[in-house]
This record gives sequence, structure tokens and C-alpha cells, in this order.
Amino acid sequence: MSRVPLSLALAGPWWTLLSYMGPDCPVGTRVLVPVGNGARVGLVAAVGDDALTGGYGGELRDVIRVIDETPILSREFISLLRWFSDTYLCGLGTAMKALLPASFLKGEPLISPSPDDPPEALLASQPRGSSRTAESGHEDVSFVYEPTDSARFERYAGMIADGRPTLISFPVYSAAVRFEEYLSASRVAEGDHAGAILRYPRSGARAEWRAWSRLTRGAGVRIVIGAQSSAMAPLRGVSRIIVEDESNNIWRTVRHPVYNVRSLMAKRALLEGASFVLGGRMPSPRAYMRAAGGDPQDALTTGAARRVVMVDMKLAYSPEVRGMLDSLAVSEPLVRETDSALERGAWAIWILDRKGYAGEIVCSECGASIRCGRCGGTMRLEASASRTSCVSCGTRGPIPGVCPNCSGTLLSAKRPGLEALLGLAKSAVTSPAPVIPFGDDGDEIRDSARERGPGLVLGTRAALSLCDGMNVGMIGWIDADGEARSQEHGARARAFGLVWESLWRGLSPEGRTVLLQTRRPGLEWQRGLRGPRPDWRRFWRDELREREDFGMPPFLSLIKIEAAANRASEIANILEGEGFEFWMSDEPDSKRPVVWIRTKKISALRKKIEPFFHIRQASRGYPSVTVWHE
Repeated sequence: MSRVPLSLALAGPWWTLLSYMGPDCPVGTRVLVPVGNGARVGLVAAVGDDALTGGYGGELRDVIRVIDETPILSREFISLLRWFSDTYLCGLGTAMKALLPASFLKGEPLISPSPDDPPEALLASQPRGSSRTAESGHEDVSFVYEPTDSARFERYAGMIADGRPTLISFPVYSAAVRFEEYLSASRVAEGDHAGAILRYPRSGARAEWRAWSRLTRGAGVRIVIGAQSSAMAPLRGVSRIIVEDESNNIWRTVRHPVYNVRSLMAKRALLEGASFVLGGRMPSPRAYMRAAGGDPQDALTTGAARRVVMVDMKLAYSPEVRGMLDSLAVSEPLVRETDSALERGAWAIWILDRKGYAGEIVCSECGASIRCGRCGGTMRLEASASRTSCVSCGTRGPIPGVCPNCSGTLLSAKRPGLEALLGLAKSAVTSPAPVIPFGDDGDEIRDSARERGPGLVLGTRAALSLCDGMNVGMIGWIDADGEARSQEHGARARAFGLVWESLWRGLSPEGRTVLLQTRRPGLEWQRGLRGPRPDWRRFWRDELREREDFGMPPFLSLIKIEAAANRASEIANILEGEGFEFWMSDEPDSKRPVVWIRTKKISALRKKIEPFFHIRQASRGYPSVTVWHE
């Protein structure tokens, strides 16, 4: 068999494609290649003359073996990987690692069909998507904005009843399970759809590769329901893609490369010629601008009356917390509304987005905070476990006896957390109902709710998931301004969205009270919550006007580049010479200088910084890039 040059994408921080000699493999095929003294899996990105465009003139190493008999990725998926690489300023290998199952990168073959799988012959009768492509510029976008979950679920069920291959994704896995249960209860999953619905597993599981293999073979699946991992589920002939709760900040990933899964699915719909449906309790900024340009009365439903109680924290009782410089506000209305909900037989939730006993440990002598030795993040105090924990990377450590900055011995705790709130809650609430801390999984609380009466749950925003399976009559935000005070882009939108979710989440939110303890009741980001009929239109009008004035997303892209001091200076000099708008800062949670860039010229920016990510720069280290498009 003749051998030709192959250009490969390998998972790594560089942006460079690597060239090897191997059989004439189609683009989208995996091969095993030598790298250093080991071997790694690469994805064929170009073949023949196209694989030598980088100008490399040396001798190429040989491919060890070809893994796939036929391309494992479709042409559309290859285009999607390239779009991701260009849009979020990373290499094709990084895009591959971020979007594809772990088993794909390990070179595992597709799993053979099990006896329970429908025969592959069913693929012949499976509808195909249309032939629209990204080049045609045609988009088929619709909106489902209903404040109640039941109203949206009913509309989604009506859509998928037509039998068109549909991928519907939810921000969290529990919501996907709940929708599947809704389909079963509404009998949509019966009849012609029996056996055609696949719940896509969580990311990283062996079950995910089994599901990927089944979908790649096209074994009769017409409806895929899942969480974020389902965004790249290879559903054959996908004709409709639905993103539920699309404004939820969970769609934006945390680990590098940071990206928005919703935007990824929008691009996939365009490439595969599928219709695209955005749904949720309220829209994201870009969706709001798009939907409001049509008929807002049809697309943007804000909902019925809801009760929002705002309490001025300056007038609330703020008891001191032992060993703490700050206090916690526990207002009389908070206690009154909690007792009222419990007396009605409903659960109450208090939300404070700070785990541990204190969110920060500071030195009284030099004023420095205790920082993580690994990433530079703030270390919280977890008194119950007698340790500290990094709020950014989770690294744990002992409680320090002296300040690592000045060796001072006067260390104090600041910003009380949930552990500190627990004692105050037990003292303040007059009801005999239990006060229960919320862990990472609410299943235990839901199970106990069926066996005993209601109680008060203390937790972070994750405790909102309890609304999905329990009668929650009251939600109190202990420090409603906490999220909005963050310096990260979009903080106020997240704060508003969380409160809006508190009002409507669950299949039966009627009669729920949401209470905000805040320093500026009804002002700034809270204006859309005033009055008997809260309306997110008021929030987005003000927020988008300010973002446009300051040139922030979605009007301009915001890029954050962290690099070593000398590399940051080199990048800044290039940006200045090319006329980019940028500024430099020292972030408190970063060990490296930060370059901020505001621009619409993403392609031009990529060309200018690409040399910093060549594989030959590995010894100098690669910068870290984070992109906000909205």
C-alpha cells in the first residue's frame, strides 16, 4: 500500500498539526503514532500535499497502525472541531480532547452491538437531516421561553412526537432524567417511539463510549436525551437540536478550554442542516437580542405573578460569628417566611454560595489572604474537617499557624460560610423541623422527604435542584449580592438568572416565596424583580445597554490571556503594534500577568498569537486563553 504524508491532530496544548507518513487514510480516521519514546492517538486532519503546508522539510516518522477501518468522525464533526479551534483560540487537538469521549482519545475501537441493540438495518428507514450547510448561511432557529418547566416539557414533547431525529440537551443530568420520565408519563415514549429513545450517559463513563458506538452505527435511535456530554452525540441524520434552559451559566464550562456548550450546539445545527430550538425560563443575552427582533410576544413569555420579598441587609439582625471578622445577616422576614413555609408542609431552602466555615483567611498584620500554592486561588476554612480548601482547584491543606507572606501570627477568618450559618439557622428558626446541610447530592434529602415532614435545607445554588422533586415553598438568599459582586464578566446576569430560577424551577412552583437579603433592594440588577410580576425584560434592557456602552460581549469578544511575565510583555507588544485594544492586570487568583483584549477580529488575533503556541515553544510554556463571546 502506498504511503503518503498525513497531518494529524494530537491532544496537547500546542496549536500545531504534526506530520507523519502512513497509508492513504481518509480525514476523520484515528491512527497510532510515535511521540517521543511513546505512542499516542492522532486524528487525520489532512492527507497528501495538504499535509505538508507547514513547510516541514525533514524526514517524517511512520504511523504505527491505523485504528479505524473507516472514518470515525463525519465531515460535519471535523468542521465543528475546526470551528471550535478557531472560535475559542485553541489547537485542533485541544478541541478534540474537550469535545470527544475519553475512549476516542485512547484509541479504543467501537464497541460491538449487544443483543439488546436494535438491528442496524433500521438505519435505512431513519429520516435524514436536510442538506443545508454553514456555507448556505441559512438558519432555522425557534424559541421556547416559558417560565414553568411543565409548559416547556409539554412543548418539547409535542415537537419530538413527529419522529424526526432529535437531540435534546439539558444543563444537568438530573433534568434530562426528569424529562425522560415526563415522556414516559405522557406516553410519548410509547408506540412508534418505543426503543428509539436513548438517554445519553454522563461524560467519561464506559457507558458513554457504548452509546457513542451505538449511535455511530445508527442503530435505530431517533431521540437522544442527555446533559452537556450529549452535545457531540453522533445521532445519524439529526434533524432537530434542542437546548433546554439555555441561559443557565452551567453551559459555560469551567476547565480549559472554557467554552459555551450552547454555542457549540448552535454551530452543529448549522453545519448539519438541523433546526435549532432554544428554550428556558429566560433567554441568554444573544438569544434575547435575536428573539426580540422577531415577535417578542410569541417568543418571550415572562410568566405570571410571583412573590419576591426584598430585605435591606443594613436593617437586618447580624449576629457575630465566633472567630470571624464579618457577621451574617439573619433578618426577621427571613425567619418568618421560613416558619410559614414549614407550617404549610413545604420545604424551605437558604442559599449561601460559600462552602466551609469561612470563605477567606487573612493576616491582620499585612492584610494578605492565604492563597493556594498550586493555582493562587483563595483558601477557604473548613472547620468541620480542620483544614483549608482552594475555592478554585480544590487543593486541600492544613490550617496555617502563621502568615506565609509576613510570618505574622494574627490570622482571622472572613466571609462566613455555610458551616457558620448552620448554628445560626438552628437558633433562629422556631419550627421544630430539622435543619439539614445540602451536600453534593440531594438524593438522600429527597428520599427522606418522602418518609418525614419538611425541613430547612442550607446549601449553595446547587440546592435549587431540590425543587425538581420536592415541594419547596420558600427560598431565601442570605447574601443575594454575592454573585453580582464578582468581577467576572456576566456576574449580574448570573445573579438575576439564579433568582429567576428560584421563582420557577420545579414542576409545581406555585405559591413559592423568594426572599433576597440585599444591600440595595430593588436597584441595579434587581430592578426586573420589583413588583408583583417580575420581568426579565427590564433587566436585559438595562444590562445590554450598559454592555454596549462599554464594548462588552455580546457586542465585542473579550479575551483573557495569562502568561509568564516575559511572554505577556511580548504578546502586549504585538497587540500594540497591530492596533488591538488591550490592557494588562495582575489578577488576585493568578500567579501570572493577565492580558485582556476586546475585539471583533478573532481571526486576526489568532494569527498574531499563533506563534506562541507552536510545538517548538513547549520548553517556554504556553499561555492560557479564555474567550467570552457573550
